[in-house]
Amino acid sequence: MADGNAMSARMLILDLLDTGDPPSFSASDLVRAGAAFGIEAPGIRTALTRLKSEGRVQSLTRGRYIIGASAEPLKQRILGWRTRLDRRQAWAGDWLLAIAGPQERADRTAWRRTLRALELEGFAEAEVNIWARPANLADGADGIRRRLIDLEAATSLFVVEARALDETRRERFPALWDAASLLASHQQLTAQLEDSAANIETTDLPAAAAETLLLGRQAIRAIMRDPLLPEELCPSHALTDLIGAMIRYDRLGKRIWKRYLAD
Repeated sequence: MADGNAMSARMLILDLLDTGDPPSFSASDLVRAGAAFGIEAPGIRTALTRLKSEGRVQSLTRGRYIIGASAEPLKQRILGWRTRLDRRQAWAGDWLLAIAGPQERADRTAWRRTLRALELEGFAEAEVNIWARPANLADGADGIRRRLIDLEAATSLFVVEARALDETRRERFPALWDAASLLASHQQLTAQLEDSAANIETTDLPAAAAETLLLGRQAIRAIMRDPLLPEELCPSHALTDLIGAMIRYDRLGKRIWKRYLAD
């Protein structure tokens, strides 16, 4: 069974609302959900109040909640996990570079958000103040700029497509990602999903609900953090298998949560 201590009230609320299915939850649903993780009702209500003040959760009607405007871009990103691989296109050997300087680093909080955004978009630090990724995404540099801003990166970050890197960098940049570890991690998660699905019916309902949410959360996080490298740098079969396993597991998890909340 998944470890319920790994889930906070804040994480639980956002995870449930981020799924979009159902689009809203009542306060009693969220309290019931918290019970599966050993989170007491006051903890859920306190987290709700804070999330509402941050604009990450909003009231739909009295006592019923949906995702808030400030969390909507991340929700839409998360909902795209099933079609994650559709963003790739054939790679011509070009690179996208993100270049930062003192202006971007001046605000520590903003800089942390920028680094997080770069990681989520598959960039790796190539050298001082320069992050790189293959230019193999369908919407190119313009799309990357939009998504980095949606992810709260510094708007002044300089993003450019590079078509003529020197030979030293052309040889060094592909090694910025550990493709073997990435493949092994995806394969391990796929096996965990399949093992959990095969045994979940023998688990009591609250524990099963907690397990499916925690393991599903871990799998979706891995899918969304995959850098979407071209086939030449990292074959996509392990990510394809993980997405397929998660689609099946997601259906199972939703059935279990529907039963748990109605119990």
